[in-house]
Amino acid sequence: MKNLKVVNLTGYEVPKIVEKTRNSWVDYGEDNNYFSQLIEKYLGSPTNSRCINGISDMIYGRGIDATDSKEKPNMFSQMKNILPARDVRKIVTDYKMLGQAAIQVVYKNRKKEIAGLYHFPMETLRAEKAKNGKIEAYYYHSDWKNIKPSDKPKKIPTFRNGTRSQRIELYVVKPYKAGFYYYSPVDYQGCLQYATLEEEVSNYHLSNIQNGLQPSMLINFNNGIPNEEVQELIERKIYDKFSGTSNAGRFILAFNDGSENQSNIDPINLPDAHAQYEFLAKESREKIMIGHGVVSPILLGIKDNTGFGNNAEELRTASILMDNMVIRPFQQMLLDAFKELLLFNNISLDLYFITLQPIEFTELDNIATKIKREEETGEKLSSVEDVQEEEIVQQEDSEAVLEAVVEEKPTKEDE
Repeated sequence: MKNLKVVNLTGYEVPKIVEKTRNSWVDYGEDNNYFSQLIEKYLGSPTNSRCINGISDMIYGRGIDATDSKEKPNMFSQMKNILPARDVRKIVTDYKMLGQAAIQVVYKNRKKEIAGLYHFPMETLRAEKAKNGKIEAYYYHSDWKNIKPSDKPKKIPTFRNGTRSQRIELYVVKPYKAGFYYYSPVDYQGCLQYATLEEEVSNYHLSNIQNGLQPSMLINFNNGIPNEEVQELIERKIYDKFSGTSNAGRFILAFNDGSENQSNIDPINLPDAHAQYEFLAKESREKIMIGHGVVSPILLGIKDNTGFGNNAEELRTASILMDNMVIRPFQQMLLDAFKELLLFNNISLDLYFITLQPIEFTELDNIATKIKREEETGEKLSSVEDVQEEEIVQQEDSEAVLEAVVEEKPTKEDE
């Protein structure tokens, strides 16, 4: 049995953050190319791609608005000019797909005011080694995988860490994750191996069809047992040439001294192959959706076994849960970043993302104020009088609560 070789598949590993003494930046992944790997898994796995696209659309909704846009029209107009909608959409996509997003902060002369907030491709950035516990800059390079020793990546300071002459800074939106400081793993980190599995299964089927639907083979060499070095050489050459899903169904051409020394190639037929591949495809899809926190696949346009007609209430509940448990945390993180940056220009607005949630799915019974209703539905208040009326209602409610407290307060006679 010592001559029987088993080829193991590569195992999945959490991305490593590597600090090399010769570099001023910190590598993300062993090959410093982890962002590109995430993009490849987005492009290769249909379920992963659909989840990222669908959730990104839900986060962005119909864009950014403010509940106090009518009371502060000048601020609202400035916000729209500083923060273009197309850049907000790109920032949202990066934040979901890559786990973090970079905002390019462009200042006017003398850096007393921000001229614009724009998207910056996160995959082109690597964090500078921290100084006193703070990341003061990021390094830019268009292709980190193929960086040369002679290349000098451009250093860009982070927000409020640049000099007066540096009119461009970066603000990186990055959620806290235990065990990570320089970079933050994606929220769907646990299902990445299933995205790879889904991609490889589809790749195997395609290659198998293109190469004639041939089964896998067991190769026996009957011309003696070579030494360990020769065995390893033969094994490596066969592995390099015929392993992998892209080589499914390829033929083997053997040259022998005679028929008595020919190599035996025996087909290995996989029983119930269609059932096993169907299981892998279904298992991958389910695990990917779990990783993304998808409550119901129908919300993302993925066909489910249940129908629309008899599950309207179930779909409504799933939509509400998805919005509150998955979408809102993403939105809040981004809104906090936008508010902090806009405050540099003394712009203070109650921002919110206009939801794609159908109004029929929104819980309106528990919404006490019109301002809160606008945040939940995206419906603007009709006029300034409505706002004033809203404030009067809130004041009356507060007075009513205060009166109730006073009335319930025990007197000396009650005691």
